[in-house]
Amino acid sequence: MAAWKRASSILLVAALGVTALGGCNSGKTEDPAASSAGSPAASASASAAQSATIPTNIQDSSDLPDWKGKQINLKVWFDQGTGGVFAGARKYKDDIVTKEIARVTGVHIDLDNSFDNGGNSTGAVKMGMLAATNSWPDLIVNGNELKSLVDNNKLYDLTDLLPKYAPNLMKKIPKSLSTVWDKPYISLDGKVYAIPASIYENALPILDPSLDSQLFPVSNQMGYIYVRDDILKQLYPQAKTMQEIEALYVKNGKFTKQDILDVPIKSEADFFKLLYDIKKLGIKEGNQEVSPFFTYSGQDNWSLMTALYGVLNGSNSPGGENSYFTYWDKKTKKVEWGFKQPFFKELTKQMNVLLRDGIASKEALVDPYTTFQQKLNNGLYAVSYGYLVPDNNALKKAGKPYQYRKVFLDIPFKNDQFVFPSALPDSGTRIGIFKDSVKEEDLPQVLRWLDFLVSDAGEKLWFWGPKSAGLFEEKDGKRVYKDKELEEQMVYGKPGTKAQQYGLKLSDQSNDDRSKSDYISYTGKGRYYPPNWYNKTINASEAVTFFDMMRVERSPSTDTLPPKFYSFLTVPEADKAWKARKAFEDALTKVLVAKNDDEFEKLFTEFLTAAEKNGYTDDVKDKVEAEFRKSNAVYMPNLLK
Repeated sequence: MAAWKRASSILLVAALGVTALGGCNSGKTEDPAASSAGSPAASASASAAQSATIPTNIQDSSDLPDWKGKQINLKVWFDQGTGGVFAGARKYKDDIVTKEIARVTGVHIDLDNSFDNGGNSTGAVKMGMLAATNSWPDLIVNGNELKSLVDNNKLYDLTDLLPKYAPNLMKKIPKSLSTVWDKPYISLDGKVYAIPASIYENALPILDPSLDSQLFPVSNQMGYIYVRDDILKQLYPQAKTMQEIEALYVKNGKFTKQDILDVPIKSEADFFKLLYDIKKLGIKEGNQEVSPFFTYSGQDNWSLMTALYGVLNGSNSPGGENSYFTYWDKKTKKVEWGFKQPFFKELTKQMNVLLRDGIASKEALVDPYTTFQQKLNNGLYAVSYGYLVPDNNALKKAGKPYQYRKVFLDIPFKNDQFVFPSALPDSGTRIGIFKDSVKEEDLPQVLRWLDFLVSDAGEKLWFWGPKSAGLFEEKDGKRVYKDKELEEQMVYGKPGTKAQQYGLKLSDQSNDDRSKSDYISYTGKGRYYPPNWYNKTINASEAVTFFDMMRVERSPSTDTLPPKFYSFLTVPEADKAWKARKAFEDALTKVLVAKNDDEFEKLFTEFLTAAEKNGYTDDVKDKVEAEFRKSNAVYMPNLLK
């Protein structure tokens, strides 16, 4: 097994949350002892204070002393998203979490001058703007610009600094986790230029087997669709409605595999039969006919041709590891184009036939995404799939007598052809520090700040506040909120305002004032996440979360990195092709609307020509494969045996 398994007894950080701490002077540093700032003694004192590290055994921020050194204000470029991350002012700013981070680290975020990529800009475009104006921020979070920034000497080399100033980070994300540290958006030429500030939570139960799989679900490849439960009940009388699923959860507190697999869909044929049977029912919503299915949702083809195709053809992988772009083929022992395989063409033909037969909605092909969403959330599609999740809350508010529920498809995996990668540890967030903006003498303090947030004390702070604030009581290693309204928000996900006022991270993030304005890093559902660290009352609303195969069974997997095409954009030709994806998708969508078999063949041929023209060639695929083999060297024996 891989080296990362040596860390299995370590509780990895579920995620690092970096908070905004009020608007201060961007990119500046202030010494509270300004009158003596120029003296050697004062400089030595400040340097000593900044060299201090956060002890790895500190369990609560209240146990840490006040920071006595400089006050540092940082401007952040969130290189992900195109508007809205820092939009608007936070309603609640002067909260206890904000104050506590400032108290123990002396680091603030200049919220007013921090930014994301803005409008329709990409990270590359935004970087060009910053270079043209020489207005670099202090930190960069995420993005794919690491190589360009390093080549232009913009980021600090943190290789030797992290072990010295970030012991908590190095304990929770040790260097043995090559799947984190060796990524091209973290390290280049063996040197670390970005800090891996989180671990995807799906790796936690693998690294720490003691975690309860009901609370920390493990990866399972079995895919699912969403079906209106009233319609499902007519076709499968034994199928549970969402209300019945909730009642069963309240009764037992969990589900078994048999509970979840109550609808016998075990093949592609079973799935298509379900759609045709729904059509025969002639269901109407008011005076509108309910369409059994749709092949397009006003976006791209990912949900249909990766998520759903993957379930139907036995190549399912929840993270899109086996997509219609690239996948590893066990038979050819190579990276292959998914869209060039016979199974892809056959399934696309079947989707075209659904449109011709009136099973799939023709209107969905022209509806914009907002219109599609409105129809889905009004029950006008019997079946949904992929990332197109119906909103049951909207249905409840509208007084509908039905909800959508997951139906897991018990279709065998094609293990002879497809690889199902293990949930190897990977970083969901990474942070680089700019040389042009952050003084070298301030690096220890900035790293200490990050290290605090990744420590046990820092993780707890996001959800519980400091012990000194008195928001909770602790007994026998468990915590309970004193305020019932706060408990309802943090543990049971009910709307409210208490969490925002205190500056806490909400459990479901559905009403999170903080994330709308100063979100820098995803705070995950780790060991200190309230629903995982609470003696809870069983709540029917949680049934939808626990009605999941991931919580009852782990499917076989292979230790390997996935050859996702978009993970190799350092290959110039791959980057160029990915930027031409819209033309690729447009030509592919046209295939779905063919009027007959002859036109389907013609349009599919035209799609393959368009793909070739836009850079999706075998030569580019081979270059991606070469990079994949290099980055996946430690795991290649698992793929080639």
